[in-house]
Amino acid sequence: MFFLGLLTVLGGFRSYSFRLEHLLGEINREIEAYSQEEMELWQVFSSLTSPIKVYSYCKDKLGMDTPKHVEVVRVREVRAAAMPSSSPKGWRSGVMSFFGFTMN
Repeated sequence: MFFLGLLTVLGGFRSYSFRLEHLLGEINREIEAYSQEEMELWQVFSSLTSPIKVYSYCKDKLGMDTPKHVEVVRVREVRAAAMPSSSPKGWRSGVMSFFGFTMN
């Protein structure tokens, strides 16, 4: 009788271990599938953010093109002494004091 009960318990444990092994196998397959999907999404993402892809999208879909003629505008230098200022530190000290900071 004892031997029969022991065999029943051991059989139950074995059945339970097979069930757990099956569940772990399913989880591992899901992990593998999600890893594969993540890798594919990273490849799509990197292809979308590549400079040549952005350039071709802008050219084809948005109608952007490289300029034919580029002009350069030069602005003469303005010296700091010529700028009017209410304080020696300029407008920044007023903004900083408004927020409660002091400039040294």
